[in-house]
Amino acid sequence: MSDDPQRGDAADVFASRAQETYGESIRHLVVFGDATRGDDRSVHTAVEVLLVLDDDVECERELKRLAETVGLEHGVVFSVNVLPAHRFEANEEHPFIRTAFEEGRAYV
Repeated sequence: MSDDPQRGDAADVFASRAQETYGESIRHLVVFGDATRGDDRSVHTAVEVLLVLDDDVECERELKRLAETVGLEHGVVFSVNVLPAHRFEANEEHPFIRTAFEEGRAYV
């Protein structure tokens, strides 16, 4: 994670707010990317998020807006990737998904 506490907190803040509002619908919330690897170099920090939601949930737009808000508050750019549970389960071995779980921090 970045040495800048503002940036380090951004992922925690997003995860906390997302869980407060949509916790029952979130199966997985994993944060990964430059900031979590520690190679953000304090320039254009990117925080990538993989969200796996219950299949019948329609909150993708709201979660992306939340990420944008938290990003503005903390000076980072969030990239939110949302998968319904059935697509996640069918593609768990995909390199993108494996990398997210191997390199990232799972909140849920």
